[in-house]
Formats: sequence, C-alpha cells, structure tokens
Amino acid sequence: MLLSGALVAIVVMTLTARWLGLGIEPHIADPEHARRLAHEAHFGFQPVDIAISQDGIAALLLGQDDRLMIIRRHGNHFVARLIGPPVSCRLDRQKLILSSGENMFGEVVLDLGDQGRSWADKIRRMEEKCGA
Repeated sequence: MLLSGALVAIVVMTLTARWLGLGIEPHIADPEHARRLAHEAHFGFQPVDIAISQDGIAALLLGQDDRLMIIRRHGNHFVARLIGPPVSCRLDRQKLILSSGENMFGEVVLDLGDQGRSWADKIRRMEEKCGA
C-alpha cells in the first residue's frame, strides 16, 4: 500500500512538472526569436543577418554596426555577448567554433550547415577591416 502510494505521488509530480514546462530545454525557434533575445540582451542592437545553429541552442547575429552577437543556451535560459575583434573563429567541417575571448562565456559551437563557411568569411573580413 505504501509503495503504490509513493508511485502514484511520483507519477503525479512528474505529470505536474511536464504540465508546468519544467525540465524542457529551450531552443531558438526562428530568426524572429533570435531577434527578440538579442533585443532583450542589448537594447538597440539591430541584427541584419542571423544564423541559428541546427540544434537550436545557439545563434550568431551580425548587427548593422558590424558588431557580432553570440546567443547560446545556458541552463533553461539564454545568454548573449557582443563580441568584437579579435574574435577567434575556426571552421570544423560545417561547424563554426567561436571564442569571445571571455573565459566565463567559453567557446560556442554552431552547426550552421552550408552557412558555416560564409559566416567564417564574414568574421574574417570584419577582422581584416578592423585590423587595417
């Protein structure tokens, strides 16, 4: 009797947690969602180009002022950083690996598929423009 009561309580708690949306990992659904996250993180940032990782856990946004913003999942929220030169960027197949230079933010891996190379080129051009 005690065991069956405990099992019923566990099932009820599990269903309640799912109903409340607890334990669900957030994803960046589309460019508009990435745009809203960017606006929440840095008011006034105007993205002109957006790439979302195929797994939906990170996004890279290019602002109209040639600044880059990285958004990535952190627990059940998202964190964002504006990054500027120098940006460590490398391409591993179709995965773009970025380092903001901030140890606490860490590296961000974006599986951009066919867009990976073009984004790597954009970042390198930005680096050259700022270095000149």
